[in-house]
Amino acid sequence: MLSLKKIAIPMLTLLLVVSAIGLTNAAPSTQAIETLNIGFMQAPSSTGDFGVRLAIDQINREGGIVGPDGALYRLQVVYPNRPPFAPDGVPDAVTSLVAQKAIAIIGPVDNRLAFPNLEVLAQAEVPVLTLATTDALTELDPSDNIMRIRAADRFYNEGLATVLIDERAITSFALIQTDVDSTEALLGFEGILVNRSLTPTVKIQEIDNSNLQADAERILQGAPAAVVMWGPPEDAETLLLRLRENGFTGLFVYRDAQEAVRSGAIPISLARGMMGATSWSYTTPTELGRAFLVDYVTSFNSIPTGVEAAAYDAVWILRRQIEQTGGDITKLREGLLQTPTIYAVQGRLEPSTYGGGDFSRAVTVYTMGDLGGPQLVARFANNVRLGDDDLVATDVRVVGLAGTLTYTPSPSPTPTLTPIPSATPSEVTLTVPQESVNLRAGPGTEYEIVGQLQLGDTATVIGSNADFTWLVINHEGQTVWVAADIVDVFDPGNLLSQLPIVQPGTNNPGIEPGQLSEGIDLTIEGVVLSPPQISPGQPFTVQVTVRNLGVNAAGSFSVSAILQPGNLTITAGSTGLGAGQSAIVTLNGTVDGTGSYTSSITVDATNAVLESNENNNVFPLTYVSDRPILSRIDFVQIPVGTAFDFAGGTADMIWTGTQIEGQNNARFGIVYAGAFEAVDYNAIDPSVVINFILPGSNIGTGSLIGFITAEGRRGVMRVDSLVGTALTVSYRVYSN
Repeated sequence: MLSLKKIAIPMLTLLLVVSAIGLTNAAPSTQAIETLNIGFMQAPSSTGDFGVRLAIDQINREGGIVGPDGALYRLQVVYPNRPPFAPDGVPDAVTSLVAQKAIAIIGPVDNRLAFPNLEVLAQAEVPVLTLATTDALTELDPSDNIMRIRAADRFYNEGLATVLIDERAITSFALIQTDVDSTEALLGFEGILVNRSLTPTVKIQEIDNSNLQADAERILQGAPAAVVMWGPPEDAETLLLRLRENGFTGLFVYRDAQEAVRSGAIPISLARGMMGATSWSYTTPTELGRAFLVDYVTSFNSIPTGVEAAAYDAVWILRRQIEQTGGDITKLREGLLQTPTIYAVQGRLEPSTYGGGDFSRAVTVYTMGDLGGPQLVARFANNVRLGDDDLVATDVRVVGLAGTLTYTPSPSPTPTLTPIPSATPSEVTLTVPQESVNLRAGPGTEYEIVGQLQLGDTATVIGSNADFTWLVINHEGQTVWVAADIVDVFDPGNLLSQLPIVQPGTNNPGIEPGQLSEGIDLTIEGVVLSPPQISPGQPFTVQVTVRNLGVNAAGSFSVSAILQPGNLTITAGSTGLGAGQSAIVTLNGTVDGTGSYTSSITVDATNAVLESNENNNVFPLTYVSDRPILSRIDFVQIPVGTAFDFAGGTADMIWTGTQIEGQNNARFGIVYAGAFEAVDYNAIDPSVVINFILPGSNIGTGSLIGFITAEGRRGVMRVDSLVGTALTVSYRVYSN
């Protein structure tokens, strides 16, 4: 998980939602702090997630939310147990978020997931603040449970048409779509042309990109002044390239041009002059937008999209309503629909005026500049072109603004702030987002293809290469590799970095008969430990992939290892292996004790097989044996003067701004293990972790602090940053 680093912007000291109870009206100091869960429909780190997390982080850093009765709330994002990658996954995702007591759901992000699930979203038990844009979402929801935070498709079409027809006097258009999801958008734009007494010179509706060459020829024959396209960015790149190669000099309009260029789907050299439209662009010079941009970039080292801005706005809109209604879901839903005119990152939002669950009708039209950045052309709100005076917020009801607000709780008595983590996830999974992906024998396209996964297939990730560009999975009894950049990876617990680094044991990828060695040559290609972190007293397996690099078949052989702690010897055998063939040999074992170790796996340790090469039989295995984790929290800020509970319900510490003070017999001490992940249960020695007060001299960025909670559980905390009195930590607590 990425750290959300806060920067101060002294000039921006506006109140957040000053139309409601301000932060200065702090809750009574005896009031407990309640955590409210906000559900994000899709996977962590997917589009929109960073906007949600940034807003929640800022709200919590500034002291949380004071409800109408003085109750103090903090927010926490939760995710579905299985994020949806296809429309049929949305119902289970909604059920999962409701089960986690989310008071509202943000998402789905796109039309592909949202529209087929209109009824599911409309009947959800909590308000759904969607980032999808299809017109029908709110129009066909009589309950108004679906609230659209970005402008609907028809407003992007109208904004583009205003610029193209009314301002640039373009009258000849070619319209093309290469996917089913864009049908409504294309027909909507065509309707706008008809209303202006125009007819497309060419209209092409495809369900895929199989006819792009013929489509390009039809468009060129029609000689339009502008081509307006909907579909995947790769299709836009292919079509535009073919048009340019054949002399097309007109305007190419692709609504998602900015995102396509940023992702690399369309090269900058080809995108110059391309026109697009979005709900918000990072080049929009509003005060709120600039503040959001700076905070986002410094937090995540990336540039936010319109989706991120809308997700950020959604959280701040929820914050405003929680101030007025608290966490009651019925009152929250009713209050959201009555939200007055507000200013947000996207601009002026008027949900009570628009009605029907529409919060935003803000559209920005842009062209792609010579260096690849979007150049603002026009801004619209509810189909009205905005002047430059709209770039400055004049309404006092500001939804979200990063700045230098402060919140200082009364020092005594102290409420208890308890992060409520989801259960620690047990595995990293991948899902195939395209028609098919190849599985290979090693981490590179030079290795042979040994299988395929199809659209929607999922698999558990059991390892990776050193730079995480290739992932290891089990497929039909084989250990295989898949490129990380062509699949969607779900890593809710930051477990990917803890999985084994698997190295292929041969420099001969894709072995063919002509490449084989003389005689018999057994080698280990890869080793996978399952589970990746073993626990004392719990069984585990070691899957060893053995290949025969020789031209002769090998007879029976064994694979063995000596594992620590305890010098545990585990062995398994194979009945034989043909020339050039590979097989998985599975070792089983159980260890006692904890620690980080490196051991050797050896094929044919007894030298039962006469080999032409005896120097490639050993493979190193690095692993951790540790007690089970009860909870893990990454990058949480510890409020000054507020009692903090690691896990279990009883306060464990107070951060005074200068030192850590243990509460309820909780104790602390510095541990020396080099790295946070290297600290194991036994390293948190009760004879060392004895301090009820840990002075500031022991607390600094990178410090590793062992602790024993009020309930007697061991844990370890890493100081992620300490700036002034702002202390941000990551920690984990063991279950026993």
